Amino acid sequence: MPAAPLIMRMRITISLIVLPLLAAGEALADRRSLVRAYEYATQPQGNLELEIWNELESPQTGIADSLITNRIELEYGLTDHWDLALYHVFQQGPGSGFHLDSWRLETRYRFAEKGEWPVDLMLYLEGERPAALGEPFELEEKVILERDFGQFGVVANLVAAQKILRGDLGRTWEGDLGARYQIVPALRVAAEVWSIQQVSQSQTVRSYFAGPSLSVATQRLWLQLGFGLGLGSTPETMQFRSVLGFNL
Repeated sequence: MPAAPLIMRMRITISLIVLPLLAAGEALADRRSLVRAYEYATQPQGNLELEIWNELESPQTGIADSLITNRIELEYGLTDHWDLALYHVFQQGPGSGFHLDSWRLETRYRFAEKGEWPVDLMLYLEGERPAALGEPFELEEKVILERDFGQFGVVANLVAAQKILRGDLGRTWEGDLGARYQIVPALRVAAEVWSIQQVSQSQTVRSYFAGPSLSVATQRLWLQLGFGLGLGSTPETMQFRSVLGFNL
């Protein structure tokens, strides 16, 4: 077959595969665009979504010493502004096989429809029960802020986490700041910076990251991929995260 007709046929085939995805509308539920920051979204009332998270944290000693975390999460919309999620967390790291790390229960509440307030505001609360039953419960709180400017959006999260009734074990503070751009409804690109501070009675460990992210979606599913590179004296060199969501 001559080269020109073959190239034309390949272009037509690629277009038939890609264009329906790019023309698809928004996924129904809690689509993610960023690595760390939560955006201003909850599950619609009565909607159930399955999310599969995969994370890798690589230290300066090398990728062979990485911590791998897998999460299976079910989210349900109690109302259009309030949802609830239950997930199981599994981990595998240096010197430890694949094991159950914890059970977690999460709830989020947003106060208005997107764009009704000068800055969209959502609150997040999560409780964690470690699989090692001798360890204390943990609480995590988030304030989620967002402002859209057409196809461009800016997102900020303020995060605190602490062991219940165990102040001696310290606490964690986190700040996330990200920006996303929607090329078409099915495709978004984003960039993000975040800082994590682990504070104990004897020391404070600070980590700083920055990196890009990509999000694609159809009416039934969405996929987010992104990573952050450690900055300065951060103990870790990279964090990678992928999340796949299915409307059930």
